[in-house]
Amino acid sequence: MPIAVVGIGCRLPGARGPEELWDLLTGGIDVTTALPEDRGGDATTALAKDRAGNAQTRGGFLEGLQDPDAFDAGFFGVRREDVPATDPQQRLALTVAWEALEDAGLLPAALSGTRTSVFLGQSHADHWEVLRAAQPGPQASGALARLAGTEQRALLSGRLSYFFGWHGTSLTVDTGQASSLAAVHLACASLRSGEATLALAGGVNAALSPAVTGLFAQAGVLSPDGACRFGDARANGFVRSDGAGIVVLKPLERALADGDRIRAVLRGSALSNDGATKEQVTDPSATGQRLAMRWAHEDAGTSPHDVDYVEAHGTGTRIDAVELAALNDVYGEGRSAGRRLLVGSVKTNIGHCEAAAGVAGLIKAVLCLEHRTVPPSLHIETPSPKVHWERIPLVVPTANEPLPAYGRPAVVAVNGQSISGANAHVILAEAPPAASGAPADDGPWPLHLSAPTARGLATLLGAYVDHLAPDGPGRAHAARDLCWTSWARRTAHAHRLTVHGSTHDQLHRALTAALAGGASTDAAHPADGAGTDPAPLDGACPGASADTDRCFPAGPGTVAPLPRHPWDAGAARPL
Repeated sequence: MPIAVVGIGCRLPGARGPEELWDLLTGGIDVTTALPEDRGGDATTALAKDRAGNAQTRGGFLEGLQDPDAFDAGFFGVRREDVPATDPQQRLALTVAWEALEDAGLLPAALSGTRTSVFLGQSHADHWEVLRAAQPGPQASGALARLAGTEQRALLSGRLSYFFGWHGTSLTVDTGQASSLAAVHLACASLRSGEATLALAGGVNAALSPAVTGLFAQAGVLSPDGACRFGDARANGFVRSDGAGIVVLKPLERALADGDRIRAVLRGSALSNDGATKEQVTDPSATGQRLAMRWAHEDAGTSPHDVDYVEAHGTGTRIDAVELAALNDVYGEGRSAGRRLLVGSVKTNIGHCEAAAGVAGLIKAVLCLEHRTVPPSLHIETPSPKVHWERIPLVVPTANEPLPAYGRPAVVAVNGQSISGANAHVILAEAPPAASGAPADDGPWPLHLSAPTARGLATLLGAYVDHLAPDGPGRAHAARDLCWTSWARRTAHAHRLTVHGSTHDQLHRALTAALAGGASTDAAHPADGAGTDPAPLDGACPGASADTDRCFPAGPGTVAPLPRHPWDAGAARPL
């Protein structure tokens, strides 16, 4: 059963959403940075050193991750005094899950009480260690008492099910660095078995503990100079990164029937373990990886020859050669002459998000399919001499390259492995062509904005002005679809603003006028040239089916991307 990816939410280094991620990927940008002040200090530098005494001071960091004020606690019903003790990974998961549902055009209230399932990867619980180190002895009693029990990984997925009111499976997965891809595999299995009607899958990571970083450094897997060089002769390790990514999954047949925006199709996936095919449990194994790859294609009903790009685990360490050998064994065998296989790694841009690394790669793969482009893998100067590049069809792209057109949906794969010997492999295909929308009525249509606070509404209004600007991303979607999505597929909060129009230009003018005039809430602003009869808005309630029919008499539209929810973090920058 093919599974549709209908929504994506993420917080990754340098990217507050998939659009920003695509910009930095195609721009060839490495967003890893020096250790920020709120993560630094002598204690961090002293603990996070490798055997040569080099301090690990670079990584992929999320701004405000440790700041309790950056989390919109009131929105999620978390008491402000409990936020400092709440694992930032849980705060991240709540935030990103809401955005993923918005991206899917799904109303959380309508999903309450359903058999929606959650599968999330998490490997570390650094927050506990950080709090204990910061408040030793009796001073720790208050914070640690609040923390008691909340450090358990089970609460990562459980908190989402609790907040949204879901009754499906709630499972936190830890297979090490392959955790989030394993979560995606389990979510697909749950949907195929009928145990879930909808599933959210992904993973989170918060690289907070200098002690954990020190352990990685002592093991020799971190780059002393802070760069991940997948496939390069200078590869000397990875850098640790924060991150979170969640995808919303639904059976393809149902997604098509529901008129969802399908971003990609999960054709198949598989998990494996290396077993006793290596000397040590932490060693990589080409045997285990080959099994996962072949089983994934069996599950997908595809051939390795169908695949044009593989998003590799690609850490920039010695295990790269093992992974590339396994990829060549499976994807290179019998491949026609001249048929290249592009292989890259998002870790060269954002670092290693550990338990969230797999879903970061999966989101990149979805974006590659949507844009039919493979971005460059960075830091390639001299290809690694450990790989016989001249004998294999594998190529690491160093510039943006188009996916080849073969008169069929493009197919890509995502590979993951972990220190536990777990391997994961996922096969993705390009989404089917979007169905033609309902016959367009003449408009004007309502474009509805709402937020829990007046400040949030003002922020959202500015985002909509940018979204519908002449060069804004909203111009790629029909004006009616943008309006319909805002009206029928977004939660209506307490503070509201409605403009209406029949074209992008009319809507943009109305939004700009509202922004310039200091828009009041619960107000309707007709657009210049949009018509003089605002009657369709009188007394209408966003989301109500009868009112949706009144405002969009020709029928439902197609889900279109809109600006994200305006999180309220007071004076702080939102998480």
